[in-house]
Amino acid sequence: MTAKRKLTGRRAQEEYERRHMYVIEGNTAKELAPREVPIPGEQQEAEVRKKARTRERLMPMSPTFVMLLTFASVLMLSVCVHYLQVRVSIYGKLGNIETMEQELKELKDANEAVRSRIEAASDIGQIYKIATEELGMVYPEDSQIIRYNRTESEYVQQYEKIPEE
Repeated sequence: MTAKRKLTGRRAQEEYERRHMYVIEGNTAKELAPREVPIPGEQQEAEVRKKARTRERLMPMSPTFVMLLTFASVLMLSVCVHYLQVRVSIYGKLGNIETMEQELKELKDANEAVRSRIEAASDIGQIYKIATEELGMVYPEDSQIIRYNRTESEYVQQYEKIPEE
C-alpha cells in the first residue's frame, strides 16, 4: 500500500476548487454552474486581447468623426443659446405685461373717480342747490326772457350779437 501524499500550495488550491465546484447544503444545490478555472494558456490570450482593445481605444479618431462631433456640439450649443434667449424674451414680455396691467388698473381707478365726480356735479338737484343757496341765483321772470328764432341753422351761436326787436 502506498501512502497518499499531502498536497500543498497551488496544487492543493486547485484540488480543493475541483472538489468543491458545487455548494451543497441539505438536499438542494445552491450554485448550479461550476466555477471557471482559468487555463494558463487562456489567461495569456485574455491579456493579449485586453491590450489590443486598449490600443484600439487609444487610436486617434478619424477626421470625419471629429468634424461630425464638432458640428453636433456647435449645433447643440446654438440651440441652447437660442432657447435661453427665447426664455429671457418671454420673461421680459411678461414683466411688460404686468407693468401695463398695473397702469391699466390705475387708469381705470382714475376714470372711475372722474366719472363719480362728473355724476355728482351733473346732479340737477345739486346744481340747483348750489346756484340758489351759494350763488344767490333765481329763476328769471317771463318779462326777462327774450326768445330768438333763427332760420339759417338749427342752433344758436353763443357769441353772436342778438337783435334788439
